[in-house]
Amino acid sequence: MAERFFSMLYGVDEELKTVLQKLSPTVKQNTEEIRLRQGLPLALTVAGETVFVKQNGQTSFFPENNMIFVTKENITKSFRHLCNNSAFAHSEELKNGYICLENGSRAGVFGTVNARGEMENITCINIRIAREIKGIANKIVSDFKGESWLIAGPPASGKTTILRDLIRQISNGAGGKSYRVAVIDSRGELSGKGENDLGCTTDVLNIEDKALGIQIALRTMFPEVIAFDEIGTVAELERVRESFNAGVSVITTAHIGDKSEIFKRQVTKELLMSGEIKKIALLSRFYGDEIQICSLEELENEYF
Repeated sequence: MAERFFSMLYGVDEELKTVLQKLSPTVKQNTEEIRLRQGLPLALTVAGETVFVKQNGQTSFFPENNMIFVTKENITKSFRHLCNNSAFAHSEELKNGYICLENGSRAGVFGTVNARGEMENITCINIRIAREIKGIANKIVSDFKGESWLIAGPPASGKTTILRDLIRQISNGAGGKSYRVAVIDSRGELSGKGENDLGCTTDVLNIEDKALGIQIALRTMFPEVIAFDEIGTVAELERVRESFNAGVSVITTAHIGDKSEIFKRQVTKELLMSGEIKKIALLSRFYGDEIQICSLEELENEYF
């Protein structure tokens, strides 16, 4: 993980990078986000907690003396680095508030959205450091029998990390069978743009339109399982239904604040009501907590 931390420093202004290089090995190993906010202290998300960075590279849970404050120039230079000096090349991503980075990580970008839907006057950057943790999906793998699953949890609860490891394990035959998995990778986060291990029987399609990607996979790759991150649109739901009709299982994730919201969001409610999702893995708001696995019937009995 420390290697991934260092690999993300290409996108940070040199002044801030010099300080971040002074962080302790433990902090580097566990840093999940580097947060730049104009006029405010340089902050990190470390093991789910916010910490602030001092000029000497030490960290504190509270703002105090000797904090590093992020300037407008720091933001401008960091943004240029992250875009490789070509914001135009990332214009479509920026309309959705992010930039895809070199190893499949992602930087969230806040500022002012103009009348054309373009991001300008950048004031906040959140550099997320994608994590590849082998074995984190062991509990799901031990319960996996080739059926469709939904992995649901709050933001930053580890959904993508767990999905990535689940794909790797079922592709490599961890459950007694190697499944042909088609991964629809809309932002390069699952595959790490080729750097992550997704198993020996996995095919990756990098495409922004996940609904179209599912359709292409069904027509061309003869998968047993289709996996993608963050189901969120009716179009994606329709393609998932086509997968079910073709006898192909689907594994996907969904953002929810808590498990009661799974029936409040139209797409996830209809996905579950299809009857094809056999198991749901519910993640806690706190990254690394125990994964709760339940059937649709068990979830319905709890809320209806």
